[in-house]
Amino acid sequence: MNSEDTVSNTPETPPARKKPQSFSHRVYLGIVIFLVVLTVPTLSIKNYGEILQNQPPKIRPSQAQSDCGVVLTGGAGRIREGISLLSHGQIHKLVISGVHQHSTLADMFPEILFYPEIKLENVILERRSNSTAGNAQSSLPIVEALGCQSILLITSDYHMYRALKTFVQVFPGAVKIIPYRVTSDRLYLRQHVFFDTRYWGTVFEEWCKYLFYEVFVFTG
Repeated sequence: MNSEDTVSNTPETPPARKKPQSFSHRVYLGIVIFLVVLTVPTLSIKNYGEILQNQPPKIRPSQAQSDCGVVLTGGAGRIREGISLLSHGQIHKLVISGVHQHSTLADMFPEILFYPEIKLENVILERRSNSTAGNAQSSLPIVEALGCQSILLITSDYHMYRALKTFVQVFPGAVKIIPYRVTSDRLYLRQHVFFDTRYWGTVFEEWCKYLFYEVFVFTG
């Protein structure tokens, strides 16, 4: 019998397998990734809150002066501020941007009856827009038609940072945009509360919208 025909009883050695990563190593890596994913937006939101709180001081009502005012609907006290400026002659025309199709000035601001000095033709209701970017785009032709060389941009303090950047992006440089912030309690961080959901909810909402605008509006 040839040696070639001899069957060897020695078992073949299986190929060496790569030792799998330990379970603890994978858990550690997952924790690190989770912390990074959580920390980066958390710090970004915190920084954005500081930006909103540290905006330039509000213009005193007595110092506010411009050709026109543009009020952005959606926050308490905004229309009141615009009407007050118009009644004191600090602006000549008031554009209220983002008005519902079927709303009237009396619906939005019933107190207009107590301002008999205001001529209703000096209040223009812009009804086409439903976003900050839309406010800017739809207000521009009205402002140009009124011949305004400067405007007071009237909106809430928590909204002003994004709104001002949006209007500067849309409006031509020839039109001076003066921010007029309406003070709200949504940027007041209550220290006695363990977690101020009103403050952080406002900051988080504005942060999300700002990121969207950074991608789709400010880079356009």
